[in-house]
Amino acid sequence: METSSPIKRKTAFYKIVLGLILVFGLVSFSPASFSGFDGSSVFGPQSAFAEEEEDFGGEEDDFGGDEGDDFGGDDEEEGEEGEEGDGEGEEGEDGEEAEEDDKSYLTDIGPAKDHELEPFTFPGIGNRKAVWLAAQYHILFASFILGCPMFVVIMEVMGARRTQGVRKSIILSNVFLGVLIGVTIGIIGEIIIDIHHGVLYGMWACAFGALFVSFLNYFHRLMDVRVSSAVGGVVGAIFAIALTPGAMEHVYLPGYVSAFIIGAIGGMLSNIIMFATADFKFERLAHEITKVIGICYSFTALTGGLFVLVMLVGYKGFMNYLVDSFPVLFMIVYPTLFILETIVMYVYVYSWDPLNRANKKGRHIVFGVILNVLGLTLLCALDGPATFMQTPPTPLNELPNIGEWNRLTTSTWMPLNYHRLVGNGTFGGYLVGIIAAYMYLWSNNKEEKEYYDWVGYMGNIIGVGIMIPLPAMGYIFVREIYQYDATIGMYIMSDRESMFMLVQGLLVGTMFSASNIYMWVSMKRIENAERFFPAMKFGFILIVISATIWFTPRRFFATMMPEPGMNADMVLPDNLAFLALMVSKNTAAFALVTITLVNYIFYTIATRTGKIHWGKINPLGIYVLIFMGFADIWLLSWMGTIRELSRMNWHIYKVFKDVTPDKFTPALADAGLFVTMIVWGFFIMMTGIIWLGIKYPKMQKQKETEAAANAAPQMAE
Repeated sequence: METSSPIKRKTAFYKIVLGLILVFGLVSFSPASFSGFDGSSVFGPQSAFAEEEEDFGGEEDDFGGDEGDDFGGDDEEEGEEGEEGDGEGEEGEDGEEAEEDDKSYLTDIGPAKDHELEPFTFPGIGNRKAVWLAAQYHILFASFILGCPMFVVIMEVMGARRTQGVRKSIILSNVFLGVLIGVTIGIIGEIIIDIHHGVLYGMWACAFGALFVSFLNYFHRLMDVRVSSAVGGVVGAIFAIALTPGAMEHVYLPGYVSAFIIGAIGGMLSNIIMFATADFKFERLAHEITKVIGICYSFTALTGGLFVLVMLVGYKGFMNYLVDSFPVLFMIVYPTLFILETIVMYVYVYSWDPLNRANKKGRHIVFGVILNVLGLTLLCALDGPATFMQTPPTPLNELPNIGEWNRLTTSTWMPLNYHRLVGNGTFGGYLVGIIAAYMYLWSNNKEEKEYYDWVGYMGNIIGVGIMIPLPAMGYIFVREIYQYDATIGMYIMSDRESMFMLVQGLLVGTMFSASNIYMWVSMKRIENAERFFPAMKFGFILIVISATIWFTPRRFFATMMPEPGMNADMVLPDNLAFLALMVSKNTAAFALVTITLVNYIFYTIATRTGKIHWGKINPLGIYVLIFMGFADIWLLSWMGTIRELSRMNWHIYKVFKDVTPDKFTPALADAGLFVTMIVWGFFIMMTGIIWLGIKYPKMQKQKETEAAANAAPQMAE
């Protein structure tokens, strides 16, 4: 067989290549001349497809999914054709480009890629106020459902008959109460006496003292309260010393003494609770408040969802960064805790009557303790991103290299946990006062008025008792902020937010004053309480003076130095400048707390030693309860506003810049008006929830009873 020469083969190859290029060029560059020719059958994509690519900017990346595969597939066929022609020349280069373009389907999202959407702005209020509104409502409802269950469980314990199952559950509830009390007293010890690791000493001592005494009390040992206190103090101190870091290596007498005292408190309370006589009023109080909590839980979930949606619309980039910074928290921990808390919440609410009828009250109390543990864990978990935004871990250049746990546990994380824990308890107590006041005003018979007068007394006792250590929690939080970056502290105390702090001081002073007024009015219906009135009158004078000092500013313009349009003369005279110093402020705060504590002790002694005429309280006391609840709602919202605005023009301080039009700190009047609007909205919603949860069922039950009583007897046939 004759073979062709290399020269002939080479010439034939060039002819073929030149022919292919000529035909391809005619088809590609003169589509009108070949309108009836189906070029795809031989040469790949039709000329019409090339026109579509030009219409979309000539980028094949604009097509996604299956469409991108169709177009890429035809280009691959071109490459295959070139390979059949030995893959040389220009066609080989086109084939390589096509192969690179083929990879676009991995990231291609279709025509939406080049569709630039305009940022959405909530009409009328803007993005920041929309987020502000949703966040405030969510925090207010969440504070109520986290604050009230802490003492609702204790109220339920006090109202339960001491069956064997109840006594078992009391052991668990006493340990839970011991942790709360131990942490609170430990923080106060750290601030006032400067006890190192005071929180740990207090928590371990009170928890283990309560556990050991409760266990022995279950078997009816240590029935004497004084012996229980001594045993609780010794056992609590031993465990606190063993579990507190460095306590065994170095003798630290203040820590040991505080551990013994706090352990003794835990032992004493455990004994009192274990052997207390059951009072059905406590059971009724806990049950009615739980009905309101159940409704508020739904509002908490709704407002939380609204908050997330508003954030995703208004601040999508920031939300992406925050979620990427805490993937385990937002994707695993938070959903798990929320689902578990929801399940336990509804089990606790709806199993109340069935478990009571089945004589399994102890199980219901255990559900309540578990609910509180889940709620407090969720609170601490979400405080992590909040403090990360305000005080991110330093050095900031190492932030991408640290783990999620270190991002969560910032320097202000535990102080904020303490502050919100005590603040939520205070909030819950005062809202119980609102519930009592409403129900007192809505009641017509004597028995109901007597009962709700007592509920108001309990709400005030809880609110005032938990509010007393609240300034200490705020102090330790602000101290950590100053230690982190004094610029933030100065911005809060002396610069743009100084007038905000002035309003906060005014609210705190007003609440302390109103609490003392309620105690004064309430004591007038107690026999033999007049012996405390002279001391209380003198205390009122000191309270007014202390509150005035607390909210007296150094200057009456909201900057470090006066700016254009500000009156530079709006400054305290030099002879009164000492009133604005922190020494004066701390002294005033200490006086407010101390006087309130003294009056609180007088009030407690009077109720224990004199006969109380329930239902005969001066109407002023009922309206003071409503006022205190409203003021506490306002205070909680305002404190949250101050904390959030302290980041200045940063989403995350010195990490994520806020470049939106709302990055400025609003004026005091604007912020005050907006917060007041939020507070009134929450107040009105809570009024409706109280009516729906307590009053309406009572009305329906009363109508059914009256209908049954008035029903005419049926004649027998």
